[in-house]
Amino acid sequence: MTKWVTVSKRQRAITAALLCAALATGCDYNDIDHLYIATGMGVDRQEGHVALSMDLVQPGGAGNPATGGSASTQGNAPDWIVSAAAPTFEDAMGALQAKLSHSLYLQHNAIVLFSKGALRDFTMIADALERNRQLRRSQLWVVTPTSAEEVLRRATGQSEPVSLVIRDLVDEASRREACLASDELHVVKALLRPSGVAPLAVVGEGPDGSPEIEGLAYLRRDGRVDVVDRARLLDNAWWLGRTFDVRQTVAWSEGGRQAFVGVHWLRTSTRLAADGPRVQPTVRVVWRGTGEVERWQANEKMSAESFAGLEEAICKDVKHRLAEALDHARAVDMDAFGLANACAEHGMNLSEGDWKRIRVVYDIEAHIVHGQLASTTPFANDAKGGGD
Repeated sequence: MTKWVTVSKRQRAITAALLCAALATGCDYNDIDHLYIATGMGVDRQEGHVALSMDLVQPGGAGNPATGGSASTQGNAPDWIVSAAAPTFEDAMGALQAKLSHSLYLQHNAIVLFSKGALRDFTMIADALERNRQLRRSQLWVVTPTSAEEVLRRATGQSEPVSLVIRDLVDEASRREACLASDELHVVKALLRPSGVAPLAVVGEGPDGSPEIEGLAYLRRDGRVDVVDRARLLDNAWWLGRTFDVRQTVAWSEGGRQAFVGVHWLRTSTRLAADGPRVQPTVRVVWRGTGEVERWQANEKMSAESFAGLEEAICKDVKHRLAEALDHARAVDMDAFGLANACAEHGMNLSEGDWKRIRVVYDIEAHIVHGQLASTTPFANDAKGGGD
């Protein structure tokens, strides 16, 4: 009896090993070369239709049997774009697949590039994306104010697929302004919170047609979008959390002299705290920053009083920027900075629109340290003024 059990276990082990080997070798190089691997997806609206554009990798180059003759129009580019339109997202995906001679592989999709117009139907599109089990939740959701298809097509011909160029561009920018890290999972989480607004990176075409970061977009649950251009990006990024290695120009005066000071912010952080009664809650904005002055002449030393005066001027400037950004958010009726979220964390669930009437106070502290690369004093004759 014992021997029979031993043999049975051995047979099961051999069977399992053979099965694993079969599964491990089931996808060979020939299979990969006959797949259309998507690295990015563009979503547009065209005359009541959903228009999809896929950025497809050519695993075998221009001679890959999966790409056929279509790839030759883009020379030796590592990717090519194929598009289709239909009344619904699902039908558009079907129409796009029908144009391809082999299966579409979506597991490596890195970005979904929405045109601003496509987001009007965001609920339907988001539902379709969420139900597609091939798509990863780590893919970036990015907005373009123009046409997603045009951004993808005009930037092809680079050394790597344009979608991966955009992904790397957004990833690098999000290391400085954390709010630009708009992966699908965090976007959806933000939309489901009481404020119902999520920030997404905005990408457009640079002078040479290559993609570039143009600012930040706020997406509301109902699909409404508000785009903040690059000139106001820092003000909004400060509201939304951490920043690293960003620069700001501050107007400063001392002893009757005026200048613009270049501040290199090594790191900043922001958090919101709500307190008080529900009928009259208060949200405190706690902002902290450590930076260095980049314009400094070594033989003109600044005193402790000078540093204190500079820090005071910086705090006033930061408060002014934050207040202006909040005024804009209230004007467009979009709780972009999560005031309702802060109140909910304090046990106060606000009625719709109440966040616009919340009292906001600012707790701002800046700490300026000596900068090793500073070369020009703010009051030197060759110092140039300017603002962000």
